[in-house]
Amino acid sequence: MSSQALDKFTELESRIARTIELVTAVRREKESALRELSTARKQIDRLEHEIEELRQERDLIKNKVESLLENLSALTEESLV
Repeated sequence: MSSQALDKFTELESRIARTIELVTAVRREKESALRELSTARKQIDRLEHEIEELRQERDLIKNKVESLLENLSALTEESLV
């Protein structure tokens, strides 16, 4: 094998090794990103559930306050009569 052919083969071997390293690094990054995505999705689901509970609680309190205001209004009207 000539020196030039050997140099080309060595360069090709080096490029393949770098490519393998890059592919391995990209796969690790992808796995990490997928784990982060899964965690974020779980957090979003939890927060959406919490928001829904808070909305229900807000509606309940709103209804109670409206009822109390109506009762107070009725008492005020009765005391004026």
